[in-house]
Amino acid sequence: MKNKIALIKLGYVDRFVNFNKIKKWKSDLFEVTEIYCREYLPESDVDDNYFDLKYTKNKLGSIISCPSGSDFAVAIMPYRLVDNFYMHRVGGNCVIISLYEISDILIRDQISMENFITKQLYEICALKYLAGDLSSDEVYNFVHRDTRGCLFDMNGERTNILYNTEKPIICDSCKDRFKKEQINAKVISVLEKELKKIKKPPILQIEKHIKKYPLATMIMSGIVAIILNLLANLLWDIFKKS
Repeated sequence: MKNKIALIKLGYVDRFVNFNKIKKWKSDLFEVTEIYCREYLPESDVDDNYFDLKYTKNKLGSIISCPSGSDFAVAIMPYRLVDNFYMHRVGGNCVIISLYEISDILIRDQISMENFITKQLYEICALKYLAGDLSSDEVYNFVHRDTRGCLFDMNGERTNILYNTEKPIICDSCKDRFKKEQINAKVISVLEKELKKIKKPPILQIEKHIKKYPLATMIMSGIVAIILNLLANLLWDIFKKS
């Protein structure tokens, strides 16, 4: 059931991502077996009189391949794909993820780039289970245009990645689709369980709660302070009597 994934770093993407953190991620659905690097890319094949680097998936497909011993390869780059998508399949066992503008979106809500990439790895694995072959156009039948916070949100509006990266889920209709495709129930269960591990550190979760509910937080803090004060007085009285 576990897929072996090779990560390929394209260009100078290390400044955005801690790849060792992704490699250490524990999953029953996939494992990152190798991390390769190709810093120097060919000249862009897009001439639109703009100075930013952008590539077509065909151009990138000519320079990446899936290493032997891996089920598929995922290439990650900081540059833009010409159609402005952030993920493209290249053949049956290669995928390209563009981080162009992604960090600017995630940083607003203090979501890590590593969580975003890990979430994408789960989506790739799930699509492979559903379609059997990543190159199949069947994968388009499993994504939905509306934003539900689901792993299979299309995120046509790029800023919507916030909703299925902070706390990704499998929506009910997608779970039904898994069952119709006769995917092993254990795969669905493991997928849902592991997606719950993609979350912010506790301190950032607390900070977000405080920002979202400032009045309730103040009231709760006051109640806690009163209780602690009463407990301290009670303990002091007991100490004096002993």
